[in-house]
Amino acid sequence: MNVLFHTTTALGIAVLFTHTKNKKPSTSIFVFMTGILSHGILDTIPHCYLIPSKIDASLGLLMIITAIWLCNKQYSIMVLSSFIGCIIPDLIDLSPSIINKQLGWSLPVFDKLFPWHFKQFSGSVYTDDCTISNINHTILVIALGAVCWYKRSVVREMFSKGEC
Repeated sequence: MNVLFHTTTALGIAVLFTHTKNKKPSTSIFVFMTGILSHGILDTIPHCYLIPSKIDASLGLLMIITAIWLCNKQYSIMVLSSFIGCIIPDLIDLSPSIINKQLGWSLPVFDKLFPWHFKQFSGSVYTDDCTISNINHTILVIALGAVCWYKRSVVREMFSKGEC
């Protein structure tokens, strides 16, 4: 799945598990682990790559930087934990080979650690028919939008002051 969908999911996870009265550090650990699990689920369901990789990675990084910059200080660890959890499987398993390809470097590439990156468990679709993928992406965006709308008071509190 594109990085942008993982980072969008990270925002939804941070909002979903943030309670204005519960700002314990253990919640950030739970959010981090939920991010890793969500990454596996998203990579396992059938998906095409709708966004070119350079644009995708750039927009995902921009989303992370913007969200961390705009969030209130008390939520910065929670938001950062969610982003890291949602993208760390790709950073560990895929980034060395992508960097090598894009920059012509020779970083060591190891066997994949996360099972959803193994060919037999990956939901990557490499055909011209992306109908199921488009449905899955649409459901994801609608679900994340619904979470943010339902918890809009949390979203306002997380991002209203911009003092991170």
